[in-house]
Amino acid sequence: MEWLAWLGYVVASILGGLVLLWGVGGYYHVKYYVLRRDRPETWKCQPRRFLRPDQQRQAMWLSTMNLSIGGLLSGTMIYGLSRGMPTPIYFDVDEYGWLYTIFSTALLFVVVDGLAYYAHRFLHIKALFPHIHRWHHRYIATSPWVVTAMHPAEFLLFQATTFVPLFILPVHYISAITIFVYILVFNIIDHSGVKLSSRWPWQGPVEYHDDHHVYFHVNFGQCLQIWDRFHGTLRRVDRRYGMDVYGGKGKAADGAGSDAGKPQYVRYK
Repeated sequence: MEWLAWLGYVVASILGGLVLLWGVGGYYHVKYYVLRRDRPETWKCQPRRFLRPDQQRQAMWLSTMNLSIGGLLSGTMIYGLSRGMPTPIYFDVDEYGWLYTIFSTALLFVVVDGLAYYAHRFLHIKALFPHIHRWHHRYIATSPWVVTAMHPAEFLLFQATTFVPLFILPVHYISAITIFVYILVFNIIDHSGVKLSSRWPWQGPVEYHDDHHVYFHVNFGQCLQIWDRFHGTLRRVDRRYGMDVYGGKGKAADGAGSDAGKPQYVRYK
């Protein structure tokens, strides 16, 4: 019975996403928001801001719902692959060799990250932000549960940026799974609100994305900062930002010209 096979893949995919959300998110929630809540100045990016209990419950529910939708789509895609759906995904390293497999893994990561940047920046245009992405920006003080607490349309857009390269770039299935797990885990950490830095040199610290929630239209990158640096949308110390300052480059601070001096970008280590 084919529908049982499809259901098995879907349930496994949903459970996989929720285990990561509640496992990784729960770990950081307990470690910091429960056990160290009385001294936020020692660990919190925004020590004076916490989500209200109703916001926390809302974020938990939204993230759980959206990841369940993601599991439905992922499980359906895996079912399709198991039934011969034509894609360039391959299952035997010998088909392309180790050198290409390693290269394509890195390339897929960069491509997905770049698409996420442009999709995110698209959601920040004036016509869309108040109606869709503003859902996610209700949470100025982030927590691990905020990771996918967003409008379902936004979540589906990000799912599309993840899936589209899989129909174009030949990549090993383990590479794809590893990258998607990595992105979800680090997105949970980046929304944790905890002052953490990564051992991976390409992965920005939590403050990089936390500043996005504080200043709104800036720091659009997902894992890599290269897109923000290239487009000049990395937060600058000499610029003014806010919910109504669109474009990603802020406005001139009081007393400074729009292009005064060399841009002074915030250093995220």
